[in-house]
Amino acid sequence: MKYFLRFNTLGDCPELPIDSERFLLLKNARRILSEAFSIEEEYEMIIYNYIELEKKSINTSISNMVRNYRGYFDSFDARLALNIKLMNLFTTVKLYHDRLVAHCASCLPKESGTQEAIDLLFSTEYDKNFEYRFMEALRNYNQHYGTAVHLVSFGSRWTSHDDQGLLEFSSSFMADKKFLSKDEYFKKKVLDEMPEKVDLISASRCYVEAISSIHTSARKMISKSINEARTVIQTAIDDYKLDYKKDFVSLSAYMFDSENKKDEVLLILEWDNIRIELENRNCQLINLKKRYATGQLKSKK
Repeated sequence: MKYFLRFNTLGDCPELPIDSERFLLLKNARRILSEAFSIEEEYEMIIYNYIELEKKSINTSISNMVRNYRGYFDSFDARLALNIKLMNLFTTVKLYHDRLVAHCASCLPKESGTQEAIDLLFSTEYDKNFEYRFMEALRNYNQHYGTAVHLVSFGSRWTSHDDQGLLEFSSSFMADKKFLSKDEYFKKKVLDEMPEKVDLISASRCYVEAISSIHTSARKMISKSINEARTVIQTAIDDYKLDYKKDFVSLSAYMFDSENKKDEVLLILEWDNIRIELENRNCQLINLKKRYATGQLKSKK
C-alpha cells in the first residue's frame, strides 16, 4: 500500500509520503470533525425553528393590530400556523435527542460511558424542570395523537390613559388539560402536575433553554477531542505547504494499492470553520424564560 498527501488537481503537484498510521489518524480526525459539525447543525435547526415560532407569535399580534381579528377563522388560521411551527420545533428536538449520543460517541472513540453521560444530561433537565417534562409529553402527543395548540386568544390594552398612552396588542397560545386528558397515553404524572392551561410560548422558552444547557455540556465533553482532530488536519496542511509553495484549495490523503485508489480523505477546514461560527453564534441560553421581544414604541418626552 502507498499513502500520501496530494493537492486535488489534475495537473502535476508533489506527493508527500505518509505512513498507514498517519493516514488512519487523518481519517479519524475527519470523521470526528464531521460528527461535531452534525451536532452543531442539528442544534442550529432547533434554534432556527424556535425563532420561527417566536416570530409567528409576534406576527400574529401584528396581524391582529392591523386586521382586527375577531372570528373563528382568524383563530383557526393563527392556531394552525402556530401548530406548524411548534411541530417543526418538536421534530428537530427529537432528531437532536436521538442522534446526540451517537455523534458524541463518535467524537470520543476511545472513551466509554458516553451514552450514560448524555442520558444523564437529558434526565437531569427532565427531573428539575416541569416545562421540559411537559413539552416532552406534548411532543409525543403531537406526534401520535393530536395538535399541541388548543386555544388562541387575542388581547389589547392601553399602556396608560394619558396622551402618551399606546394601544398594545398581544396574543397567547395555550395547551388545554381537558384536551390532553382524552389521550390515554399522555403521561399521567405530567398531566397531574399540569395546570388547566399552559402558555406554549413560555413553555417553549423553558424547553429550549433546557436543550441549550444540555448542548453546552455536550460541547464541553467533546471539545478536547475536536481540537485535537482539527490540529491533526491543520498539521497535514502545513506540512504539505512546505513542499507545495503555491496556494491550493483542498488537500487529500490517499491510499493506493499499486495503481488503484483504495481510499481518500478530504482534508479541508473551511467547513469546520462553519462549526466554530455556529458555536460562537449559539452560546448558552440563560434565563430565556425571562426574556421577550417587543415592538413597543418609545414615548416622546
